[in-house]
Amino acid sequence: MPFKYEDMLVVHIPSWFPIPEKPLNGNFISRHIESLGDSVQSVILHHVREGFTPILPQNATLFPLHVIHANKLGLFHAYVTAFEQLIKRYGRPDLIHLHVAIPMGFVAAKLSRKFRIPLIVSEHWTGYLPMNRPKLSLPERVILRRTFQHADYITAVSQNLLDNICATVPAAVGKPQSVVGNVVDTELFSLKESPISEGKKQILHVSTIDNNAKNIMGILRAVKTLSSQRADFELNIVHDFLNEEAEAYVQENGLSEIVHFLGRKTSAEIADLLHHSDFFLLFSNYENQPCVLLESFCTGTPVVTTPVGGILEIANADNAVIVTPKDETQLIEKLKNMLDGKQKFNPASIRKQALEICSADIIGQKWLSIYRSL
Repeated sequence: MPFKYEDMLVVHIPSWFPIPEKPLNGNFISRHIESLGDSVQSVILHHVREGFTPILPQNATLFPLHVIHANKLGLFHAYVTAFEQLIKRYGRPDLIHLHVAIPMGFVAAKLSRKFRIPLIVSEHWTGYLPMNRPKLSLPERVILRRTFQHADYITAVSQNLLDNICATVPAAVGKPQSVVGNVVDTELFSLKESPISEGKKQILHVSTIDNNAKNIMGILRAVKTLSSQRADFELNIVHDFLNEEAEAYVQENGLSEIVHFLGRKTSAEIADLLHHSDFFLLFSNYENQPCVLLESFCTGTPVVTTPVGGILEIANADNAVIVTPKDETQLIEKLKNMLDGKQKFNPASIRKQALEICSADIIGQKWLSIYRSL
């Protein structure tokens, strides 16, 4: 029977957190907290803007603070005051868990030092990757250096990201660290029934459709070429934001019957789309550990993807087809093979692998092991 930490109080400080207007903004942070269940007492200390209520995990309590037009120093003092009030209400925390260093790292590090409480930093951000590293501003580099100097433990969703954190921030080198991957609702993203569909094959893409990261235009150019050779498929695109260039390209090239922009969807709607898709497509230039790939795997849906970031830590020959980034000719050939059924996958096996790395129980136990070590 697993050890329970009912008396352990963990204060979570998220740099990003989902709100109704932006439900996907930091939802992976919320899932990490939720994976702890009732094994610890989780309190979220978060700066809440007027009129914006965070979407909380069921096992956590929000300790909000409201600051209007505060500079960095004013914000820190507001957090110190709130932290002192939090201690009066709940008692002295055992740990501070910072979720993403920018921008709240300076607050978490100072609270850790002032109150002498161990600090864990967990990362999801792509800002450490080589193509993004030069874009870091001087203030951001200062925050990162000070945050990791005072961190007692560092985690990231992939080994690739951990390596890039250390390459970006020398203060992180030598610190205790480990990989703690993303969490998927494995009940919602359940194994789909087969056969999937009759008629046209269904391809699904879910992303921000930002071209720099996701190479949505590369996907659309490949689909245009493929559509001149065959008409047995459709591409469904779920996206948080608009991309006028992409939508104009579809209209101008007569692809409206093949490419469907579906807008934002809930997790339940994405699960349903995966249940009715033949495969998932991600042609990214850079990534960390995409939640959408893990969600696809949990439904038993294979993926066509690029080997960037931490993707090869979760994708292999049993669940994916790998395409060289930006190689649209190769992408077209791989898509043809998938549409022709030349690549065979076992949905139950795909799901089984996924459950071993992204279920809430697995991730929750990893967190408890780290917490216990501190």
